Amino acid sequence: MSLKCVFCKKTVFGPGGLTVPTIGPAHRHCYEAYRTMRRTFRSIDITLLTDDELNDLKDLVLAEENDRKRKNKGTPDSDIELF
Repeated sequence: MSLKCVFCKKTVFGPGGLTVPTIGPAHRHCYEAYRTMRRTFRSIDITLLTDDELNDLKDLVLAEENDRKRKNKGTPDSDIELF
């Protein structure tokens, strides 16, 4: 019995292999390449977002980064800076 990588179709064996839940056996490097190309974060596939949704997400991320920087600098509480 041999297990084939679901990405490259070559035999998977040894410590370089893993089982990806709901997908199947894979080489570690094949799975990492797949994850990188999919552009997902915490199960959100950003390639499926519309341009407006992507811009909204970008604004939220920038607002969160600004808020964290403000808190880390120890400045007094103020409104979240969007840009």
